[in-house]
Amino acid sequence: MNLETATQLLIHYRYLILFPLAAFEGPIIAFVVGILTAAGYFNPFIAYAILLFGDIIPDSIYYFIGRHGERKTFVARYGAKVGITEARFDIIKKLWHRHGFKTMFISKLAYGLSTPFLVAAGFAGITARKFYEYVLPVTIIQYAILMALGFYFGNSYVLITKYIENAQLIIAAAFIILLIGYYIFAYYLKTRILANKKENNII
Repeated sequence: MNLETATQLLIHYRYLILFPLAAFEGPIIAFVVGILTAAGYFNPFIAYAILLFGDIIPDSIYYFIGRHGERKTFVARYGAKVGITEARFDIIKKLWHRHGFKTMFISKLAYGLSTPFLVAAGFAGITARKFYEYVLPVTIIQYAILMALGFYFGNSYVLITKYIENAQLIIAAAFIILLIGYYIFAYYLKTRILANKKENNII
C-alpha cells in the first residue's frame, strides 16, 4: 500500500481502519499516523495503543501457529514460502534459545525475517511468557520511534507550508528517505545474522 492511499484511508475512516491497516502495514502506518496526529486527526495515546495491538496480535498468531502446529507438516507445505526449511530450523531454534531478545529485535526489524522467525519461535518451544517478554519491549520502542518521527515531520510540514509552496514534495521525500534507511538497516541486519550463522555456527 502506498503512502497516499494509506493517508486517505486514515483521514476518512480514522480509528475504524487503523487496526486492520496496522496489522498489515504496521511500520508504515505508524509513521503516517504520527504525521496525522500532528495535524490533529488522532489522539496520540489512543492511536499508539491501537498500533501496538495491531502489531502484537498478528505476531502472536504466528507464534501460536508454531507453538501448536506440526513442524514437519508446516515446513513441508509452507516452508519454502516463509523461509523455514528443515536445514535452517535447528539454526533458528538455537538463536531463540541462546539469544532470544536479540533474535526478536532482528526478526521485527529485518524485512523478510519476521514471519518465519516468529513461527519458528513457537516451533522452538519458546514459552508464551518468554515470547511476550521479548516482543513487547521491542514493539513498544519500535512504534514509539516511528510515531515520533512521523509527528516530527508532521510538525515540520506545518512550519514549512508557511514558506514553501510545494511542501508536500518535501514531506514525501522525507518519508522516502526514512523508508529507504529503514530497509537498508533491515537488509544489513539480515545479512549480518546470516553471516554469523555461517561463520560461528550460531555462536
